[in-house]
Amino acid sequence: MTARGFSVQTNFSAGMLDPHLAARVDVSAYAQGGADLTNVLGLPHGGVALRGGLARFAEVTEGGAAARLAKFEFSTEQVYLMVVRPLAIDVYLPDGTLCATVATAYAEAEIAALAWVQSLDTLILVHPEHAPAKLMREGSHTSWALSDIALANIPQHDFGSGDEDVWSAARGWPRSVFLHQGRLYFGGSKSRPQTVWGSTANSFFDFATSDDALDDEAVELTFDNDRVCAVQQLYALNDFFAFTSGGLFARTEGDVITPQSFFMRRSSEVPASAVRPAELDGSVMFVKNPESGHSSVYEIVFDYESQSYRAEDVALLSGHLMRGPLDMAARLGNESDSANHLYVVNGGDGTVAVLNSRKTQKMTGWTLLVTAGAVLRVAVAGGVPYFLVRREVAGAERYFIEALEASRRLDCSVLLTAEEPTESWGGLSALEGATVDLIGDGAPLGSAAVQGGAVAAPYPVSALEAGFAFDWAVETMPVTTGEAAGGGRHRITQAAIRLYRSAGLTVNGRRLSDRRIGETLLDAALAPVSGVRIVRLLGWRGGRTGSGGATVRITGTSRLPAAVLSVCSEVAQ
Repeated sequence: MTARGFSVQTNFSAGMLDPHLAARVDVSAYAQGGADLTNVLGLPHGGVALRGGLARFAEVTEGGAAARLAKFEFSTEQVYLMVVRPLAIDVYLPDGTLCATVATAYAEAEIAALAWVQSLDTLILVHPEHAPAKLMREGSHTSWALSDIALANIPQHDFGSGDEDVWSAARGWPRSVFLHQGRLYFGGSKSRPQTVWGSTANSFFDFATSDDALDDEAVELTFDNDRVCAVQQLYALNDFFAFTSGGLFARTEGDVITPQSFFMRRSSEVPASAVRPAELDGSVMFVKNPESGHSSVYEIVFDYESQSYRAEDVALLSGHLMRGPLDMAARLGNESDSANHLYVVNGGDGTVAVLNSRKTQKMTGWTLLVTAGAVLRVAVAGGVPYFLVRREVAGAERYFIEALEASRRLDCSVLLTAEEPTESWGGLSALEGATVDLIGDGAPLGSAAVQGGAVAAPYPVSALEAGFAFDWAVETMPVTTGEAAGGGRHRITQAAIRLYRSAGLTVNGRRLSDRRIGETLLDAALAPVSGVRIVRLLGWRGGRTGSGGATVRITGTSRLPAAVLSVCSEVAQ
């Protein structure tokens, strides 16, 4: 006699789980995770929703392959996106206007080693082969100036032939920089990779010291350890951190830093990469050095028992999503969207691992962002995530900056409007020769080839979005009810899926009905539905040789909205 049971999944807050966890039904995350969560973002309430599209912001026509993105936030109203490319920095306003281009000395091969920190209207840049520089906003959007920093009282060191400047063209320049407690800190150099220097208090570019070692004088610390501890990055919250190739060093004392009190303890042996750390949900995240093995993202956690910091692998349960992290940035929740997201760009395949973190609700889960191309870099400016994306358009390799926007449904998206509904739409010269997907007045309109910078809609519309659609997937972990947990033969007979404003879904290959015969015209646009939809399923999927067990897999296209809140499965065994 066939026995029946139920598997209830109320949320996906644990994120997309590593396939190696398929047997770990004893882990609490198993019942809150998914086998596949692609192109969806975690909601702060526990469900997942289709990610927004990537709106075309600008194109990098020169040096796109090596470019990096940086934020510059002068005030809540004056926010800029900086594109650091070979021999130049482009300054963009939030509306995509290029307001300035500043010439630099950083060659293509040097861009990756750049580090920076902002102080009011000044961006301080450091590179191991160049003297520290400052990029200043001079009173308006269009007025910017880059110059070398005039450093005073440069620290001295005996390299074997008497004291000389610790930084110079011969000895190398600082490779990392940060601001903390009114001092400017430099970390590491070619000749002294394990040293951190701090300026005099409230005088960023002066490193004066004296035999009296007064409290406001410059500070210096070299990490003496049984391994090489080259400083990769510096960061500070209330406490000060140095991320090195030999582990994490932290200063936990609450007193003001002085020459007598400036020391740091090694808190973790996890070696850090040169990827800029990011702050999310009250914690500092950093990337483990890939040269020491599998790379991942680590979180700095304070241990109250030992009164010290430790590093925890925040992607331990989703290690397969860590595919050579090379850049990351965090976006904090706001009034319209309270989710906290960390975007980690994978250098291995151009995907983006996205962490949804809401510690107060015990939610920490990863999803995967995939687009038709490769994401190369990320920055968050003014609360908006920007990505540098390499795409092939009409057979040519192009580099676009694209902003993640919840209201968009397509990637490399261009949004056009007209006062009167029309079928003919121009303004698409950037996608010349490409076949793009079209969404008009919120409804999918199929696809069309861009010719002469224009496309034709199948009927008149007032608003048209053109770009590239993408697919998404939400799949549960294999069901664990009764004998199914031990690999016994079983199948899912039906699934009850709670949706929120969703349309066009397919469940285990079966399309959910979006319409009912009645008074509603069949050619009306699909109306998203909310509530529980039940789908009956056929076939034995679990418990056979080579099977990973029965799952509920929900898929769809970005042309239509979707949000999955929970899944309840009826299991026959």
